[in-house]
Amino acid sequence: MIERFERGREIHVWARPTKRLACIHCQQEAVRIKATHQRTLKHTRQGNQLMVLHLAVPKYHCTDCNRYFRHRFAGIRPRRRATEAYRLEVFEAHDGGVSQRQLTRTHRIGSATVERWYQSFIGQRVSELSGRSCPQVLGIDEHVFSRKKGYATTLVDLRHHKVFDVVLGRSEASLRGYLKRWGRACGDGQFWSIPTEMAEKKPLVRVA
Repeated sequence: MIERFERGREIHVWARPTKRLACIHCQQEAVRIKATHQRTLKHTRQGNQLMVLHLAVPKYHCTDCNRYFRHRFAGIRPRRRATEAYRLEVFEAHDGGVSQRQLTRTHRIGSATVERWYQSFIGQRVSELSGRSCPQVLGIDEHVFSRKKGYATTLVDLRHHKVFDVVLGRSEASLRGYLKRWGRACGDGQFWSIPTEMAEKKPLVRVA
């Protein structure tokens, strides 16, 4: 529930939860508020203004299991000073070619923070990819990624009809290292379907 907001150089919003949560330990709803503290987080940009959230965070006491816990908000992780939406916004801007120097001015964070958030999302993405099974039929198409980085290649799992990955580059030479890494993960004999519009016009590439 929004209690008030102020608009100046930045947009400041004060809010608090509308209802109490059930106990995260025993799922009982018999909880009372032991204390409340305030968290301040960067959330997003509205035009050229940064939005800052001031959240009243209750600390609950479960009268059933006698344990304590704090209110949890979707998209906000413990002990962080920015929402996940804001961190993702910075990551996508930097990944799209916006420099650290520019982001320090527009998003009011240090260059080291930009690098840390960027590496965090890259690590998260690698972790997600490493747990996936190898596609049996892989469709490939190219598109413009950004003016700075040029073309990118989208890889689609045609059997399950979903995007598998997006890789910078569009020629066989630029994708060879990526395909070999997945070839080692999938085992010898795995074939990847390459459309004829690829740079070297080879319809099929065997990854060994």
